[in-house]
Amino acid sequence: MELIEESAIDEALVRRQLVRMGRHPLFVGSSRIRRFLEFTIESVFSGRRAELKEYVLGVEVFDRGTTYNPRTDPIVRVEARRLRSKLRAYYQAEGARDDVIIEYPSGSYVPRFRLRDAASDHREPSLIAVLPFASASEDECAQFAEGLTREVIHELVRCVDAVRVFSGQSRGNPRARIEALLTGTVRRCGPRLRVTAELLSTGSTQSLWSVAFESVTSDPLTAQKQIAFATAHGLSLHFHRRAVA
Repeated sequence: MELIEESAIDEALVRRQLVRMGRHPLFVGSSRIRRFLEFTIESVFSGRRAELKEYVLGVEVFDRGTTYNPRTDPIVRVEARRLRSKLRAYYQAEGARDDVIIEYPSGSYVPRFRLRDAASDHREPSLIAVLPFASASEDECAQFAEGLTREVIHELVRCVDAVRVFSGQSRGNPRARIEALLTGTVRRCGPRLRVTAELLSTGSTQSLWSVAFESVTSDPLTAQKQIAFATAHGLSLHFHRRAVA
């Protein structure tokens, strides 16, 4: 991605990106974060970037009053960390293909804007096959594993742009150059189910990524959705790190 000076970027593009992010669940319920974004971005475009200091933000964004003391009240630093975290999460998921990227370098309250390099959009996605999650028993463990497999496939297709997902039946398809296999197991541990998932390289069976969960069985549908979402999120981070390495 190409770094663009604020003076050279189209302000309308950034404002449209701000509106787009403001509708996302990560930002909808965070009025402080939205005010932080809006105030700092408008300050840059109006030539007041030098004023974006901790005291000014505390007074203008967080209503701390003229007696605000950044040394005793860390509100600006805390909210800045929250904003950076939310931006990373957004651009690693739903915002992975957005044209404009807004970021705040560590230690700074001045936003930077990047335009996505069009050439990066042509990178071929990784091909992975999701094999059925295995269970050693035929009881509700097996039913849970079957449902979990479907949920994982659904979440990967929905959330992870860096991969193309095939079911386990595609493994023998010569047209599908599968690069990795996602495997998993479901085991009972007393009243809990223990779920493990692992991404294996098809060329060497090397473990590329793994995760484990424990869940009670009282609400299996909710547990399946939560585990599938967490698995997809973890894989999204894995493929994002690989893409920028």
